[in-house]
Amino acid sequence: MNPESIGDLGIIMELKDGLAIGTILGTDEPFKVKVRPEAVKSLELYVIVLLTLDHTDFIYQE
Repeated sequence: MNPESIGDLGIIMELKDGLAIGTILGTDEPFKVKVRPEAVKSLELYVIVLLTLDHTDFIYQE
């Protein structure tokens, strides 16, 4: 599956107060996504993530 067809790739630049803050790769558009409590430990700075097309949530793999 091509990730661009379901979302945009972004990079996390900051984790603060339950938010992942970063930029969309290719456009440098900023994003802020509330992190699910169960996902907090799996995220780190400078991790590439897949975001929904409206940049309001991560696309999680089941």
